[in-house]
This record gives sequence, structure tokens and C-alpha cells, in this order.
Amino acid sequence: MSLPPTSHHAPEPVLRSLGYAGRVRLHGPLGERIADAAETYLGLSVDDVLHGFRRRAGLPAPGKGLTGWSRTTSEPTFGQWLSGLARLAVTAGIPEARERAGELLGGYAETVGADGDVQMSLYGYEKLLCGLVDAACYAGHDEAIGLLERTAEWAAHTIERDRPTPHAANFAGGVITPDRHARTIEWYTLAENLYRGHLAGASTAVRDFAAVWHYDSYWDRFAEHPAPGQAWDVPVWLHAYSHVNTFASAAAAYEVTGEPYYLDVLRGAYEYLTTTQIYATGGYGPSELTLPEDGSLGRALEWRTDTAEIVCGSWAAFKLCTALLRHTGEARYADWAEQLVYSGLGAVTPVRPGGRSPYYHDYRLGIATKLAHWDDWPCCSGTYVQGVAHLPDLVYQQHDGGVSVALYVPSEVSWSQDGRELSLSQRTDFPAADTSTLTVRTGGGPARFRLRLRRPPWSSRLTVRVKGELVRPRVVEGGWLEIERDWADGDRVDVTLGGRLRVLPVDRWHPNRVAFAHGPVVLAQNADWTMPVSLPTPWSMVDLDAAFTRTADGLGYRPAGVGTARLPLGLLRPLAEVPERVPYRVYADLDAPRII
Repeated sequence: MSLPPTSHHAPEPVLRSLGYAGRVRLHGPLGERIADAAETYLGLSVDDVLHGFRRRAGLPAPGKGLTGWSRTTSEPTFGQWLSGLARLAVTAGIPEARERAGELLGGYAETVGADGDVQMSLYGYEKLLCGLVDAACYAGHDEAIGLLERTAEWAAHTIERDRPTPHAANFAGGVITPDRHARTIEWYTLAENLYRGHLAGASTAVRDFAAVWHYDSYWDRFAEHPAPGQAWDVPVWLHAYSHVNTFASAAAAYEVTGEPYYLDVLRGAYEYLTTTQIYATGGYGPSELTLPEDGSLGRALEWRTDTAEIVCGSWAAFKLCTALLRHTGEARYADWAEQLVYSGLGAVTPVRPGGRSPYYHDYRLGIATKLAHWDDWPCCSGTYVQGVAHLPDLVYQQHDGGVSVALYVPSEVSWSQDGRELSLSQRTDFPAADTSTLTVRTGGGPARFRLRLRRPPWSSRLTVRVKGELVRPRVVEGGWLEIERDWADGDRVDVTLGGRLRVLPVDRWHPNRVAFAHGPVVLAQNADWTMPVSLPTPWSMVDLDAAFTRTADGLGYRPAGVGTARLPLGLLRPLAEVPERVPYRVYADLDAPRII
């Protein structure tokens, strides 16, 4: 099957990646998370990772293999580990990660037969494709494309085309047919990395094979927005992570064809997901399912411990947000990514050596806890390293006239402007403090460029000072705040972000079932023998400054009431700061607090 005739061409991005150009470095908590992930994944023995593949191929198999999901082979996440290491090589500037990616690639290639048979299900093969593309694109291992082409030829003649989907006749009712085909599970994510492989130099046959795996019956539902006040005509009770991840395939189809249809799909998907499916953290998918627009999102808080498949879900959302940022240039598409940076992927306990991995977030009413997945090396151990490696790409973007700042985190960025090398350093204690300072480095004389700042939706009043003087940036296309001037070396830009305490209802069916957040940072109440927060309703009439006292150190809020002698009111602090196994509450019923 070939792509349909098109008069369009591959689009030039409106914003260009600086993270994957190796131009960004993160510091602070995000930098520490990257360093921890690099240590953990570089600490994996190559022989252990390849043990199962080598044994299956009848080759000498030193090492002892892995546990959990990788007890037979590391197929479930091997491609993602290869991808994450390749990405860390460039986004974090870790040469050891490039070398390790090459060792894994070379060792794995020896286990693949001349016919390209990877002896994997589609589930594992899709992840392998990503690892091969990234090993070539980000770690410079060009031989990965040849292996991709050889395995794609095998797959084109081998992988079943009998693809389980929601039955078209039952779309509106949200009824799905049983998934009877384990070997084609999540087939609708396969096109992404075949297309990316083609863009990286693979043949047109690889591109044509990608076109086989379009999920048109689902994507079509997002090409047009519903009329005002009407629900989306989208099937539900579907696997949430993979039904967000499928939009990365639509994004890749857009990058190959330039067809506006695919960009319309991405826009619609973002709108649908962020208005009907996500919690205050940006997480989604209780019991790993998409939900109808009928209050199910709020009701799930009453009994589901697996409130959000948070690591895989963050990775899928990062890819959707990045594609939309890149191809529309609109600042608002960083909003969801920011939620997940602070309260999704950025709030989980890291993957630990030996395979102990985060998987779900728990937002239950009454009491919740952070727990690792019960099995070693699950799928989230793959998306974890990919998502962490992607963090630098979310912070800055380059546009034709300069650089855009999407997130306010400790970091540095450099870029080339009119033949000169320029850089910014960003210093901030946000969210504990409310300011971020950007310092310009021109390497000499003045340089003219346009600095663009994202105004977050949670900001009560964003102000900007340049060299101490208050300025009024103009709002430009894409919703950015822009300052254009001749910048001198050492010029400082001080941004006051306007973060404040916010109350966030879970959905319109549960207006008093709320989470608390400071700016984008979701707060968790200590639930260790404490009373839940309660407020008079309607809570919108409550003076939050009187109802809560801000702590002197760090970011914390203490309810003004005293609770009872046995059950005092617990402190609220960032969800990211809650350790594993310590009880907390993210959501509370203000008009009917529950302890259990």
C-alpha cells in the first residue's frame, strides 16, 4: 500500500529543536533526574540485557539475564532503552550513553537472522523500531537504518494485518470488540517510527509500510471539533496510553506528507484530551482506560488506585505536545507538558537498579500512596528513560528571529543567530520562589534577536524587567510574549511568574471534588493521621489567603483550621516531594471530607 497522492510536501517546522541539537542543559531537580536515569541505565550490564536474545539465537550468552517483564528476553522494553540512551547522548551530552547504545545495537544485530526475523510480537517490534531510528539520529550509529530496513521487509511479509479496533458501528456508544489478537496489540502506534525511519534515510518501502498502519477510523474523530456544548463523538473505554501514543503516528504522517488533515487531528486530540480526560497533574487513564464525558473521571477517584499510567502517559503526551509546538508555533501546547514535568513524570520515584519502576499514580480520595510496579522492568521502565531524556527539548525552541522560553526551570541554552553563537542561562527557585532570571551571553558586542516568553495559563500577572526596567512585551503570533532589542553581553531579564494557590475541580459533575495546586505544581496533603481539607462551598467565594498559610521554607500550605486533637489538618506540599509509601491526598471532597 502506498501513500495517497498529495500535492503537499514535508513541512518546515515553525519552531526548531534545541534539545536534540545538544544545545540545552538542565540543572536543579530535572537535571538531577536526568543524571540519576543515566546512572541507572548505564549501570545495566550489556550481557544481561542481551542474554535472552543471544540464547534464543543459539549464540554464546554470557550474563545472567534480567527479571520481571524481561525474564525471557528484554523485548518488552529493549528498543526503548536503546532509544533513551541514544537520546541522553545528545540531550544531556553523555558520550557514555552513545557508546552504550552502540554496544547494545551491535550485540542485538548479531541475533537477527539474514531474513530480518526479529522473533518479536508487534508490541516489542514497534519499540525496537524507535530504538533503531534514535540510535541513528541521536547517537550517530548509521548502521541502525540498514537493520531497520531489513527487519521492516520481514515484518511487511509476516506481521498480521487482522487489527483489533473498536467496532465502527458502536463508536458513539463507546462499546469495543474484544481484543483477540495479542500479536497485534497496539498496532496503531507502529506507523510513527517507520515514518521516522524513512525521514532518517530508510527506503520508500519503509514509508509505504508505515501507511498500512494508519488508524483512520480513530483519527477521523478528531479532525473536526464538536459544536459548542456538544460532547466529542469518540469511542471510550480504550487503552488510554496507546490511544494518546497513536497521535505520534499521525504527527509522523504529517511530517512525511504535509497533509493539513493530520495537523487538524493533532489539534483536536489535544483539545479533547486536555478538556475531558486529564487530572490536575496532567495524568490520565484510570485503570488505563479513556472515559466518557459523564463524570466517570471524578468517580474513578473513589476506588481506583491505578488512577493514571503516569510514566507511559507522560511520554505519549510529551510527543503530542512537542509535535504541536514544533508545527504550529503556539505556546499553549506547552501547557500540558508543563503539568506533567512538575506533577507527572517529574513527581514519580525514579526507576531503580534491578528494575523497580514507577508505573501508576494514585489520586484516591481519603488516602493514596506511591508504590513501584509489582514486576521488574515493566513498560514504564522504557518510557521513563525516553521521557527523562526528552525533558531538555521541552524548555527552549528556536524560531527564525531568536529563541522561545517555554518552561521556567534552571537551565542553559545556546543557539546560532546570524552567524553568531548566543546563549541564555536561566536561574530560578520556582516554584518555591516566583521569579526566574535569564542572563544573555553574546560573546562580545551587542546582538539583536527576539526573546519570546510563554505566559502560563496559571499566571495571575506575569511581569518582565530588562536590566531592572519594567517592559511590556508585545503579544505575537502563537501567543508568545516577545521582546526584540539589541542585547548586550550580561543583560538580565527578570520574569515574575505570578504563581498562586489554585483550586482545581476534577470535572463539572464534581465541582467540590478538587485538587490544590500552586501554579502548575499539584500539592498533596499529608494523610498520615490527618484530617482532609474542607472549605465552605461554593469555594470560589472563599478567600484562599485566609484559608491557608504559606510556609516560610519551600513550597507548602497549611490549612488555617486546626482539625481535631487526634486528626490535625495536614500540610500541603508538592506531590513530587512525597516519598514512596508515605500516605497523601491529591483530591478532596470539600463538602464531605473523607478520611478513608
